[in-house]
Amino acid sequence: MSGPLEGVRVLDLSRILSGPFCTMVLADLGAEVVKVERPGQGDPARSMVARVGDDSAFFISVNRGKKSITLDVFSEEGRGLFLRLVPHFDVLVENFVPGTLAKAGLHYASLSKVNPRLVYASISGFGQDGPYAQRPALDIIVQAMSGLMSVTGEPDGPPLRPGASLGDSIPGAFAAIGILAALHQRERTGLGQRVDIAMLDTLVTMMENSFSRYFATGQVPEAIGSRHPGAAPFQAFRAGDGWFVVAMLTDDATLWQRFCQAAGLEALASDPRFQDNRGRTQHVEELAALLQAAFAKKTRSYWLEALGRAAVPCGPVNTIADVTQDAQVQHRGMLAAIPHPAAGAWLVANTPFKLSGATAGPAGPSPALGEHTAEVLGKELGLTEADVGQLRERGVV
Repeated sequence: MSGPLEGVRVLDLSRILSGPFCTMVLADLGAEVVKVERPGQGDPARSMVARVGDDSAFFISVNRGKKSITLDVFSEEGRGLFLRLVPHFDVLVENFVPGTLAKAGLHYASLSKVNPRLVYASISGFGQDGPYAQRPALDIIVQAMSGLMSVTGEPDGPPLRPGASLGDSIPGAFAAIGILAALHQRERTGLGQRVDIAMLDTLVTMMENSFSRYFATGQVPEAIGSRHPGAAPFQAFRAGDGWFVVAMLTDDATLWQRFCQAAGLEALASDPRFQDNRGRTQHVEELAALLQAAFAKKTRSYWLEALGRAAVPCGPVNTIADVTQDAQVQHRGMLAAIPHPAAGAWLVANTPFKLSGATAGPAGPSPALGEHTAEVLGKELGLTEADVGQLRERGVV
């Protein structure tokens, strides 16, 4: 089976993570993604730490299954070649500071005249308009400004950045959704459109019920560690040999009874402080102390088995190494091997899409810088090897 986006063609002008994450999603779903990089430099992600051959492990993971051409779109000759490429593609993705491509005449207004069906997706820190539009932004900036860091970590501790680059990957995923929506609408209208995704916007959207609780109570949410503000027990506990989590989000009295029995704390089942979720939440510190004292006496595997038998939602706090050995992760094929000239079969985190009528996943290795320049310019623009060689001599490609 082919990918569901087979036939969709994408010009990828993006760098580092937010844009490449978006185009990785599209490539994993079968789109043809042509990554356009600066001659001699390429995506700065290529030179990040944890090297695998000429590129970084980071670059390899989010650029799998793409083609790479080198083209200086900011030069007059390069711009002309790029404008000739645009009519051959359905989607353009970029994550420059707003206005950067406009200075080169490559904004949506100009490219939509060249290709009215083009879906032009821009990912930026703060969007294409507003008082912050011209500011550069990185993951930690928008994590801080969205409020995410203020509710992450332990009480009275410093602000913490979650261990994943959510400020980049979440906007990338939303950009992919926006592109797919625009392509669907194009089927009705025949016209493309601009997709404007701001990193800050997407993290505000993802702030769960923090805003709802603030508007409802007037109280500013704060960091509470792994606890949940409206449920208990719902947090991490340390067993005798490691951490695990328990998550009880309902007021199911029978679940509470089963939990107390499995934990060997039958007396808690009749304790008036803990009879319902509201009481457990109000007395969460006393409850957590009692549970922690009990859980510390036995191993994590003991508790996971005992609570699991009682159908209590729970799970281990895995290290990254643990995740690679997890039976469910392996069963679902969430680690995929892609070929790499320096590393052989290189493992990456796989796509989560499981489709009954199509395939999804890495379509091949990450490209070498400019690996497909001659191929793409020859196929789309009719340039010969000699033509491309002359462009290289002039620094255009």
